[in-house]
Amino acid sequence: MDSGWIDINNNITAFVGQNEAGKSNLFEALYRINPFAPEEAYNIDEDWPVDDWGNKDPSALVCEARFALDNDEIEELYKSAALQPSSSEPSPDGQGEVGEQDAKIRELASELTLIGSRSYNAGPTFAVPAKHSSDFDAAKVDAWAKEHAPRFVLIQDYGMSGARIELNQLAERSKNVPWHQLSNEEQTIKIVLDLAKVNIDEFLAKGGTPEGRTIRSFDKRAASSYLSKQFRELWTQKKVNFHIEIDGTTLNIFAEDDAVGMPVRLHRRSSGFRWHVSFAWKFTHASRGQYRGCILLLEEPGIHLHYSGQRDLLEVFQRLADSKNTVLYTTHLASMVDPAYPERVRIVESKGNHTTVKNGVVSSQSAPMAVIELALGLTGDMSGLLGTRQTLIVEGGDDALILHKLSGILRDEGKAHLSDSIYLWPARGAPKTPMYAAFAVGQGWDSGVLLDTDSEGHAAKKKIEELVLKELAKEKKARFRVIMLGKAAGIRKTDAAIEDLFDDEFYLDCVNAAFGVAIKMQDLPVDGSDMISKRVESILVQRYGHKELDKRRVMAEILRRFDGWRSVADLPSGTSGKAEKLFKIINDAFSANA
Repeated sequence: MDSGWIDINNNITAFVGQNEAGKSNLFEALYRINPFAPEEAYNIDEDWPVDDWGNKDPSALVCEARFALDNDEIEELYKSAALQPSSSEPSPDGQGEVGEQDAKIRELASELTLIGSRSYNAGPTFAVPAKHSSDFDAAKVDAWAKEHAPRFVLIQDYGMSGARIELNQLAERSKNVPWHQLSNEEQTIKIVLDLAKVNIDEFLAKGGTPEGRTIRSFDKRAASSYLSKQFRELWTQKKVNFHIEIDGTTLNIFAEDDAVGMPVRLHRRSSGFRWHVSFAWKFTHASRGQYRGCILLLEEPGIHLHYSGQRDLLEVFQRLADSKNTVLYTTHLASMVDPAYPERVRIVESKGNHTTVKNGVVSSQSAPMAVIELALGLTGDMSGLLGTRQTLIVEGGDDALILHKLSGILRDEGKAHLSDSIYLWPARGAPKTPMYAAFAVGQGWDSGVLLDTDSEGHAAKKKIEELVLKELAKEKKARFRVIMLGKAAGIRKTDAAIEDLFDDEFYLDCVNAAFGVAIKMQDLPVDGSDMISKRVESILVQRYGHKELDKRRVMAEILRRFDGWRSVADLPSGTSGKAEKLFKIINDAFSANA
């Protein structure tokens, strides 16, 4: 395979592709650049490409990686490995060796990287790019990198049986073999004990006396309570309590659903539940311990989990990334692709038994794209349908309903309305619109997006400009427009969402009807956002004890009133004028240079 260079500029990256596309081979090769288990090496008799078997070359380069360095790392590398290290004292004029060193470090700060590579018959080697090699001692660069470069951890087996374990045997194994040679079961139990601050030797010693066993019973309860609390932060499907039970040297873990009230041994729980227990505890703890700062290569995580468990797992990934780990994972599950982060996706293609990897959410191959299409809610022939239309992405289904209703009423009276050639494609909130935009542009569609003029809308606009429009400018294979609702509809507010097409009194009346309250216009705050929904929400929270404004309840009331709208005269005050301006801007944007 020759994957080509793969840009990993995020702490979380998903490699999306079908089975047998080469994702595992890619991770196996990358892992051995700088493996957590130092003895891991390539096996040319198994790893050499089968379609080139007759040309096996032990010295052939297998994999190469470029590591970005921050300014502190560049300064440290320079001071450790520069061929002409400076003195510690500046010259009298302040422009001597120290000044020259500082200038050189500033020059390198914008471009110096570290290159790690490995061939079949040699261990990992590190170097600076060729154009900087004359400034550094190669051996010292290699030595510095092997001490500081992140190690790769390849995880292919996550599960645990949940069966009992003998603590004395685990203690002996932990002392006599390195961490990576412990079984997954042993690692997980050891982590459970470490999380609960249980020292195995002390626990065993306490079991030798009546007083010790009494103290140990309190320790077990405290540890069980702590583990339960930690797990509930990572698993939201149901409340679960864990019980650590130790009899002599034998340890069992019980799990008790709060609604059932009866503990069950962990090995009797579902494979998906045990998978998540192992993964959540092992990696949340390990990111602060054994694997801190490592690059985690995870093969098909979450495959045993229900959809909601997979959502929880993506949150665990975020926690790992926040704790300075880099997470790379393979998947062929649409539910393991978060539409809010198109920048995390890399498509894995298979061509002629070789693997290539593409940045972004677009591929000419149907198998990996099926994953992306499902993640975006495309089914059947919808993708083909959208590709033949002018497609306007909107933030959600409510936006599409409101725009269609207003357009229909305006059309019936011969006023400006949404062009029949434009199809509204609802996303699932502003943060997810960049994924939809990247897909539409990658497919070459004539498309655009309508965004609310609020913080989320502006954030989505920025991401679309960075991820989509820059690439579009290079390739020029599609047209895409970003339309901001407030400006396009002439809404005289700093912030504006789809509900601001209606006048504030109408929306407030719908809120009062939906929630059974009696908020008046004079009750609404004048500071902060001027969006009607935000102003109403503050009163619902402060005065009526709601956690937030449930827009679905308000939308249900608006839809009920839709049924009575037959003409422009039925619309709330000012709505038709704003809607006409908006539709004209949208139509003009799609017709210009069409």
